[in-house]
Amino acid sequence: MIKTGDILDRRYEIEGKIGQGGMSYVYRAKDLKLDRIVAIKMLKEECAGDEEFLKKFRNEARSAANLTHPNIVAAYDAVDEGKLHYIVMELVEGITLKNYIARKGRLSNKETIGISLQAAEGIAAAHKKGIIHRDIKPQNLIISKDGKVKVADFGIARAVSQDTINSSVVGSVHYIAPEQARSGETDERSDIYSLGICMYEMITGRLPFKGENTVNVVMAHLSEAMVPPVVYNDEIYPALNDIIIKATKKEPRDRYQTATELIADLKHCVNEPEGHFVKLFDTEDRHPAKADQALADQGTEEASEKDHFQEAKAGDSIQAPEQFQDMEAQENAEQADEEAQTQQSSAGDTTIIIRPDKDGIYEPDERSKRIRKLSGYGIYGVIGLLVIILLIVIADAMSTEKVPEEAVQASVSQAESMEPEEDEPLDITVEIQPEQLMPNILGQSVDQAAARLQSYRVSIDSSNTDYSDVYYEGMIIDQDPEPGEILVSGETVHVTVSLGTRLNYTLSHLSGKTPNQATTELSEVGVSVAETRAELSEDVAAGLVTGYELMAEGTSSEVTEGSQVRLIISLGSESLMTTVPKLLGYSEEQARYILNQAGLTLGSISEESSDEYTEGQICRQSLAEGEQVQNGSSVDVVISSGRSELGAGLSSEYYYGSIDTVCQVGHLSGPADAMKQIMVYIRLRQRVDGAYVYTTLEEAKPVAQGTVIPVSFRNIRGAYGVGSGEIEVLNANTGDIYQSTTIIFSPLEG
Repeated sequence: MIKTGDILDRRYEIEGKIGQGGMSYVYRAKDLKLDRIVAIKMLKEECAGDEEFLKKFRNEARSAANLTHPNIVAAYDAVDEGKLHYIVMELVEGITLKNYIARKGRLSNKETIGISLQAAEGIAAAHKKGIIHRDIKPQNLIISKDGKVKVADFGIARAVSQDTINSSVVGSVHYIAPEQARSGETDERSDIYSLGICMYEMITGRLPFKGENTVNVVMAHLSEAMVPPVVYNDEIYPALNDIIIKATKKEPRDRYQTATELIADLKHCVNEPEGHFVKLFDTEDRHPAKADQALADQGTEEASEKDHFQEAKAGDSIQAPEQFQDMEAQENAEQADEEAQTQQSSAGDTTIIIRPDKDGIYEPDERSKRIRKLSGYGIYGVIGLLVIILLIVIADAMSTEKVPEEAVQASVSQAESMEPEEDEPLDITVEIQPEQLMPNILGQSVDQAAARLQSYRVSIDSSNTDYSDVYYEGMIIDQDPEPGEILVSGETVHVTVSLGTRLNYTLSHLSGKTPNQATTELSEVGVSVAETRAELSEDVAAGLVTGYELMAEGTSSEVTEGSQVRLIISLGSESLMTTVPKLLGYSEEQARYILNQAGLTLGSISEESSDEYTEGQICRQSLAEGEQVQNGSSVDVVISSGRSELGAGLSSEYYYGSIDTVCQVGHLSGPADAMKQIMVYIRLRQRVDGAYVYTTLEEAKPVAQGTVIPVSFRNIRGAYGVGSGEIEVLNANTGDIYQSTTIIFSPLEG
């Protein structure tokens, strides 16, 4: 596999792949020896072992090497050694005629003439060298940035001296000459037919023959009458209409016999666009006066073609001839993308037949019925011919001298002679105006690009985004069309907008995600979450991530791959939170009122003796004073039942102790944890006579995970004669100890 940077033959440095076809890849390369940019057409590895592909490759190399002309893509070198088979060619930076037609819909008269003249010049040069191209199509005609049209791809070209009968290699079905489809026999007139079909497509924006499969298209070329271009474009020059009709005659003898003849008529068309100087019938027996008999003869010939392909035409279930199967497979591989770009009407997939109605006027019939054979219906053939002539006369009368300016204009030098000599130099260019070339908008914002393209009257599609290590977030990192390509008014420019680096994008888009989502996305860019903390947020809902903090201190504040961060979790807005008030010393009714004012509710109520608070006063509360909780939370309280006997002054040999602290129940690792309820209870553990004795200080009650609860008890009576113990906060279901605090006991004096 060829890679960027590889050097072939110690001379050609590969700069990148710029395209591919059915049998080859095309690379941009630098000729280190001559210091110039070239194109390298490399035969695919899977094709190198196929003798047919090798034959085609070598044929192209041989044909291109023998041709030097401004309108032919030049070949500089060819390598055919071992596994490497490639041709070093001129790099033509521009657009194929196929893509140009797809973008514009159809071309103007001047454009069509200018492009056709240049293509014909290249074809004529090949013919003078005895080489027939055999695959002329818009995909093989390239318009360079400087306006030159160049003929490319001589892959199936043949020298005239070679035997061309019954060849299994044929051109593209939509542009194939009838005799080439019939038997493989080709000559100069076959290339003229294919160029004529290209001219038809340029001026009308559509192909003359279509079908559901390859055989149907071939049959149309062989036997169906072609709708004159003027039917689809009433602005066509009458002379140009005649030129296309003559170039695409089904019988080679009725076409231009040489490309030079075609060039002469095209030049004549520039000087006399409204004229009817084209000789549509070159011999006496083909004169319009004998049109009826001539067309009947043509019908007889077409009938023989019908017999020849009767089985193929009978239905899709009939197997197509092998050569057309190969041709269809090749076209699918090489032209699928380009064919898909062709702009056609909604009826473009249906062959349009022109037939006279009862009033004798031609109208489109979109039912795709074939024109009846003229041999059986001679009178209709005569009427049809007369109506076509009438249409041409009407178009002639209605046409105007002035042609609107086009974005791309064909500038043809008008020679003083109406029919210049064969060797007279031809000065033709296709002028591409600078304002119609796509500018480079990489690195600009979408707004900047839109402002720059405003005068082009195009729209921008910026729906595509991607990460980039080169362009900052919001900048354009890719564009279609590419810089330098022809830009047509009304076109849509598709751009890809940078999201920045993936790490920066992830860090800047954490807000509003759940802790699990944020942790996963950070891990994908090499950042780990060490811990979390909660804070109020006016913008982010409770339980979602508001941001992050870098864990490491004393280092760069920039988060990089391998960093550890602390996620910040929203507690919601301050209006959704409230502060727990002090309830100790108040009665139950007073506590209920205080809690209601704070947006809280009174929870469970229990009693226990208290030496600090009098009977009826709240001596303990489940949520500590000053704690931030959500509105609507409940607070459990314990009400004093009065002083204990020991607290009333009775002496005893029991020891007593007190504790006043807090304990966090579990850890809050995410918003989901705050919704979990844990049954928590508090007990005293003491070792008595070698065994542990447990005393429950507070019965089990539900507590939200992560909540800080008070552990505050006064005058706890310990075991007889035992001076210490542990106050434990436990999970009532699992037995897990959340906190254990040592307590010291001493005698309580009465």
